[in-house]
Amino acid sequence: MKKVFWDYNIGSDCTNERDTKFPDDFHATPKKFRGGYGTGYDHTKCPAWKKWTDNCWVVKQPFDVGIKVDTKEERVNTDLSQDAYDQYFHVGENWLGGEYPEIQFKLNYMFWTNEKDVWVEQIPHPLLSRLGFELIPGTFPISEWHRPLVVGLKVLDTDINLMIKKNTPLYYFRLYSKKSDPDFIIEQKQPPEAWHRSNQQENLLRKFAPFKSWDVIKQRVSSGKCPIKWN
Repeated sequence: MKKVFWDYNIGSDCTNERDTKFPDDFHATPKKFRGGYGTGYDHTKCPAWKKWTDNCWVVKQPFDVGIKVDTKEERVNTDLSQDAYDQYFHVGENWLGGEYPEIQFKLNYMFWTNEKDVWVEQIPHPLLSRLGFELIPGTFPISEWHRPLVVGLKVLDTDINLMIKKNTPLYYFRLYSKKSDPDFIIEQKQPPEAWHRSNQQENLLRKFAPFKSWDVIKQRVSSGKCPIKWN
């Protein structure tokens, strides 16, 4: 059994320990995927399905938000205040000009572990596509790379009002290892200062050497050494 620590914040750049969280009795923590799934389906007895869901959790939207992407004006309209919009939304240059505009929620989930060869995979939840959005998935080794998961979305239905209600599933995250087949447990904890320092350095790398970070990740993975020693 391998343990992975996690925490989240809203809107922070994750380079310091700004406590930008909702009250514990308001925000839903990640839940095991299988735990919220009905058992009346035959496929839930399938060993392959059980194995896939063993180390899979669901992240949910923390509050109601209405969204409309105006393709003519290339603008995102929401029912949030300007201050709340600025904290939760990120829209990069030219993100709204394609066939499917792209937006990002700054709902940052951070992961770290003392174990080697631990990866996180971000997986689309089918419910989100029924609401007019498509998650942009990804994977990386949290043993060697220290950045948060955010919510990158393609907007499939534009120029109409869309709504994501509180506790709507946004995505799954799945923990896995490439060289072994362990089970995982997760524990919420305040990120160590070393995680924030490493994240700041890796943000700097992405800023000055765009799209070169995967070369660094591959080098770290092949060396088998994590550059950080957590307390």
